[in-house]
Amino acid sequence: MTDALLDFPRSWGLTIMEPVADTGLAKLWKVRTPDGAFAALKLYHKSDRGNEAPAAQLLSRWQGRGVVEVFAEAGNAVLMEWLDGPSLGDVARGGDADRACSSLAEAARRLHAEPRINPTGLRDLHAVFAPIFRCAFSSNCPKSLKNNMTRAIGLARSLLDSQAVQTPLHGDLHHDNVIQTLQGLKVIDAKGYVGDPAFELANALRHPKGLPDYVRKPEQMVRCNALYAKAMKVPPKRLAQWAAAKCALSIFWRSGGTITNDDEADLLALFLRAADQ
Repeated sequence: MTDALLDFPRSWGLTIMEPVADTGLAKLWKVRTPDGAFAALKLYHKSDRGNEAPAAQLLSRWQGRGVVEVFAEAGNAVLMEWLDGPSLGDVARGGDADRACSSLAEAARRLHAEPRINPTGLRDLHAVFAPIFRCAFSSNCPKSLKNNMTRAIGLARSLLDSQAVQTPLHGDLHHDNVIQTLQGLKVIDAKGYVGDPAFELANALRHPKGLPDYVRKPEQMVRCNALYAKAMKVPPKRLAQWAAAKCALSIFWRSGGTITNDDEADLLALFLRAADQ
């Protein structure tokens, strides 16, 4: 990122220390505040912050429930507390995946404790999934993948049309978006959705990232599905259905709109099998 794009309010008085990460949507910088403390500056590549536009306001409403503290926001810039510690994804990749999954469930339970917060201004799941209903397939797409994508898309439509509860959702709650700090678990990188609570941890069944054999173990899938359903107080079958729908959406996003093949084609098949049980 050039200096010209390092655009944040002068009133924040920040000293840029070093770039930390680029998520595709935004670049994260370690900065020092006027009082000498470290903080995280998130600079979005788009002025409207893309699909994380409602994220800061959602995290602000969830303060006290184990989320990163948002200090300030303006334009494409968000200033947050600096978090030291491994992500739950790091914990899992370090050999303790079962504990990481249990901790993720606990983080979700804290976020969604009563009373529920105001969902105003968050992005509806109908809008999130709308693009997948225009999905196309290339001539050399495997028949099995095309059939499974078609099934999952139909499942997504049915789930969207049968949402009984509309609740604020992190929208991307998985192991690498929860940091294990000395003060406890802290959730980061919310999308800011609103919809079925069974959606919240469905995507987590595709994680931890970097452990493909672990997430494909049938016994692990059953255990985590039950664990996450209990944390969110939702039926395990409905969470499994959302897992298949979200896996299909991720495949669609990666394809650019026309499906040819995907490394998670087998995982989608497993999720659909679980959703049928």
